[in-house]
Amino acid sequence: MSTADLDIGREALVSVAAKFTMSAFGFVGVIIFARVLGNAGVGRYYTALAIALMLVRVSAGLGKAIKKRVSEVDTDPAEYIGLGLAAHITYVGIVTTVFVAFAPLLPVRGITADDVLGIVLVFSTVGSFQILNRFHAGIGFPGRSFWLDTVRSVVTLLFQVGLLIIGLEAFGILLGLALASAVTAIVVAVVSGVRPALPSRETVADTGKFARWSIPTSVVNDLYKRLDPILIWLFVGTGAVGFYETALRLVLPASQLTASISNPLQVKVSGRSSLGEDVREDVANAMSYAGLLAIPMFFGALALPDVLMRTFFGAEFGAGGHALVGIALFHVVYVYEIPLESAISGTDRPELTFRVTILGLAVYVPLALVLGQQYGLLGVIGATLLAEVVMFLAYQYLCRSVFGGVILPTPVISQTVSGLAMFGVILQARDAVVLSHWAPVVGLITLGAAVYFVVLTAASSHFRLTVGHVLGPVYEQVLAQGKRSDG
Repeated sequence: MSTADLDIGREALVSVAAKFTMSAFGFVGVIIFARVLGNAGVGRYYTALAIALMLVRVSAGLGKAIKKRVSEVDTDPAEYIGLGLAAHITYVGIVTTVFVAFAPLLPVRGITADDVLGIVLVFSTVGSFQILNRFHAGIGFPGRSFWLDTVRSVVTLLFQVGLLIIGLEAFGILLGLALASAVTAIVVAVVSGVRPALPSRETVADTGKFARWSIPTSVVNDLYKRLDPILIWLFVGTGAVGFYETALRLVLPASQLTASISNPLQVKVSGRSSLGEDVREDVANAMSYAGLLAIPMFFGALALPDVLMRTFFGAEFGAGGHALVGIALFHVVYVYEIPLESAISGTDRPELTFRVTILGLAVYVPLALVLGQQYGLLGVIGATLLAEVVMFLAYQYLCRSVFGGVILPTPVISQTVSGLAMFGVILQARDAVVLSHWAPVVGLITLGAAVYFVVLTAASSHFRLTVGHVLGPVYEQVLAQGKRSDG
């Protein structure tokens, strides 16, 4: 099957199942880390992780370029994966030498020699996984690539818990991530079934045309994302980083759903645009459900901020409730940028997404420095929100030339109305329930989710049609398998 004929709904459903499974294991991990290490220990881990993942972005950007090229119709993938692995090994060697040599000279508070070793191990192994897994998505398996990432999350948690038990603390969590990434990178290489080949000059040049934009975009984009915990740490300390990172984990499913839609969207847009076919309808459909979870999560956070933090992470995390509301709000804007970025990249215009990312960083940095110094944790989150709004508007401006007009699907209105209905029900119900234990809190969350989806189903014919289109084939396949087993 050509990537131009990819079924986005089916691939998104597979990806969503994988992402939510991964999110569940990751969330369990965060709860364990918070309760074992405390707020300061969690903050130390996420500070080191932020540094490691910033270093990964060069390899991740190269992975995006390789994914784009191998997703084009009639492309031989062997040379592209050979190029990716060779470039990553070279990059690891150079950065490790420089990082180990200069890390002792950096004025970084609270980062130990163990953390430095953990950072090097994480960025080298996660980078190899990023390249291999994005390659696997590009050759036509975006849904399966998410499941491979889910396997990595499960293995990561097992390693991390085991290393915590033997007393390795924050370093053990970093080491567990590195070990799991190395193991699953090997698995991805095997299931891809493509033997790396020595790249030709044409392959290098073809990849370089995209990578010269995708690598800086990935680096700048991640710098923008990772600056939040780093600036919070500088202005307030690791305790505030603990509030930020734990709150972020509560709303993470919102962006994971959007990524599950955007990943196959980019592959399909790449295939269709390489044939000169129109892609606007595919982009609009993806945009329609980008905020399907982000909107109710924001209203849920607004209704129960401190309760959610305290219930899942412990009493000392209740003070991070305001951070949860701010993070949930900027995620509502952020999730609508993800499909636009993926679609524009899929049309072979990576320079446009790079310019938007630079614009976002230019808005964010001065605001974060001023607001962070004045208001601490909430100031940095406020700067992020304003930067996200600017980037969303910039992407909509680009849609006029790339896709023939701005893309603001009407189903978003139904989702917002449903979120408001959920918010009202939770506000009424929370005063009638004692929320000192996890069971009534989970019950209230379940009630809110039920109200949201019932109202959305009743109010939106587009949602009903989409659910039937995506879940109908799954139901028919299960039914057919049942009949075969009965026969």
